Amino acid sequence: MPPPVLEFNYDISCPFAYIASTRVESLASRTGATLIWRPVLLGAIYRATAAPQGAAGSASDVYNPTKKAVTAKSMQRTLRRYQIAYNPPPQHPRKTVNALRLLYAVDGEERRVLTKRLYQAYWVDGRDVSNDDELLKIVSESGINSGARITKETFGDARARRELEKATEEAIERGAFGVPGFWVQQETWTDFNGDQMEGRYYWGQDRMHFVEAALLAIKNDGDWSKVDGLGNLMPRCISQNRVKGAVKVEFWYDFSSPWAFLGWTQLERLKQTFGPDLEIVMKPFLLGILFREIGAPNLPLSAVSPSKAMWLRQDHADWVRYWNAVNRQEGGPNIHFYWTDNFPIRTPTVLRVAIVDPTTVPTLYRACWEQNANVSDETVLAEVLGKGGFNGPELIKKSNAPDIKAKLRELTAEAKTHGICGVPSYRVLRMNAKGDWDHVGGIVWGQDETNVVEDLIAGWDPERSEAIAEPRKVESGSAKTGPRL
Repeated sequence: MPPPVLEFNYDISCPFAYIASTRVESLASRTGATLIWRPVLLGAIYRATAAPQGAAGSASDVYNPTKKAVTAKSMQRTLRRYQIAYNPPPQHPRKTVNALRLLYAVDGEERRVLTKRLYQAYWVDGRDVSNDDELLKIVSESGINSGARITKETFGDARARRELEKATEEAIERGAFGVPGFWVQQETWTDFNGDQMEGRYYWGQDRMHFVEAALLAIKNDGDWSKVDGLGNLMPRCISQNRVKGAVKVEFWYDFSSPWAFLGWTQLERLKQTFGPDLEIVMKPFLLGILFREIGAPNLPLSAVSPSKAMWLRQDHADWVRYWNAVNRQEGGPNIHFYWTDNFPIRTPTVLRVAIVDPTTVPTLYRACWEQNANVSDETVLAEVLGKGGFNGPELIKKSNAPDIKAKLRELTAEAKTHGICGVPSYRVLRMNAKGDWDHVGGIVWGQDETNVVEDLIAGWDPERSEAIAEPRKVESGSAKTGPRL
């Protein structure tokens, strides 16, 4: 079998594509893939997919202030995890069309070298890559053999322009709505509708473990569960799974979110991995009220482009596929996810029941996202609780008590005070020498950052650590991953 081919789509103006550019070569090396650097024009992708963005052309400009704060903190944490130099220009985004055309004036190794130079110029050195004279200086400094023949006339080269347009069009056809993108031509897979597909487009530097799994699984008919150490592909800064002192993790959730459901499925693994010194604290709150308070859309899926909405559905299916493949390797139970017919789920009573009796949470989550039960209907909710071994009518009655309603309001207000913008969100707290709890690492938003939570539990300090996140090798003597919920 010939080596798999990985096409890497990027634009110099995207900081997340810059992060991916520092990681993609090691990924290709680990998987034996042939890496093709194939730049695309991000602005054209935004226009073609009707992506919401601010007047300056940045997708994050449309975020509400709370989400901006959380994602900015996450970005800084990611840069620290990979030890990436970062000094963004004050004028961002800058136009990169001529820089991208230059990249199509060269091939192979020269394109890789010039790409690296352009990223360094934009994101570290503060140079204006929209200036043609500056671009020519960067080409000269790169030392590529083709540098001598590149002049200002190159910016208008018809072949380079066509190649850039073709790459951009193909990315859009494959499902791109942004960068970085990764195209795995040889992957055969089943989409969330159950259709058989060939060739797969992945998006995001934080989904590169999916890309790695896909490339490694090609020789095994795309079966991720046959990839050795699948659960270790999510990069970690700390290889061991030991807790230093007492640590607790607050899990902020609402049953209405399918993403929070996936985060919940991993909580038992965290407990069994890190042992009795780790405490999980469940924090139910009303997500819809929080959204209203911080100026977020009540249905996030309705506020993104159709292309991204489609990707989000598939991305969720990818995570179910990933966790289930890991479970098959480690002996855990299967996640029988079903996208409920009752979306969006109305959850005030369900959340209050969870406050009255936290042991009902597994029963309630499975009812919402595996059994397609309409838990918004109290009759159905009582039946679900009864099947789970609880006194449904009694719990519902208790959930309507004034103190329980007040508790849910308090938790929702607390979520806003902490700066939470969505679910699931995690707060990792570590006990200090005085016996007080210190919050470390900021708000971790999204079950896709479970590896960050694990590092924070294990003692990683995002402010001081020089460790670099990479796929993990389990040390001898480390705690083993336990069965999952």
